Amino acid sequence: MAKDFIYFAGSLPMLFFGEKSPLSVAAFDEDAARLMDGESCALLKKVTLFAEDTDGLPAAAKKFYDWETALRNSTLEVRKKFRADAGDFKRGNPDFYSNIMPAVTQAANTNDLLEAEKILDRLRWEALDDLSAGHYFDLDFLAVYRIKLQILAKYANRTVEKGNQALEDILTDLLEANNSN
Repeated sequence: MAKDFIYFAGSLPMLFFGEKSPLSVAAFDEDAARLMDGESCALLKKVTLFAEDTDGLPAAAKKFYDWETALRNSTLEVRKKFRADAGDFKRGNPDFYSNIMPAVTQAANTNDLLEAEKILDRLRWEALDDLSAGHYFDLDFLAVYRIKLQILAKYANRTVEKGNQALEDILTDLLEANNSN
């Protein structure tokens, strides 16, 4: 029988895409260490937004990584227009998800890179919602929750000011490099 983590899962705040995360990944991991057995906690900490090794991970995480591979393969199809060798990076994945290509096309046609990333992350969020259906207190639910926290964490420190400063730094470096030649 699968283990349930009723108290831990039941105590977690709701997460909403595009809103500030009420909990950091580190705080989630601390609570997991306190409220779960060591083996389950160690397994949960291996669940990341992008994983290479899926051995032993919860089924929902494995399914998400298969879905993510299909998403990345679809982005390669769009990138072939700009980079001839994009297909060389394609990974084997026989699965097809009908909702991926329209979102990838929409992201590719968006001039704002941050908005394009949000389109793809919103799609990831929806896939995670689908995968968590029927999982309320188990390790699959917690794995999906941890991935969602990581999606929200990507946007936590992004501000217009920091973006403008990063752009200014890049442009300054380019000007200095050009002037030194």
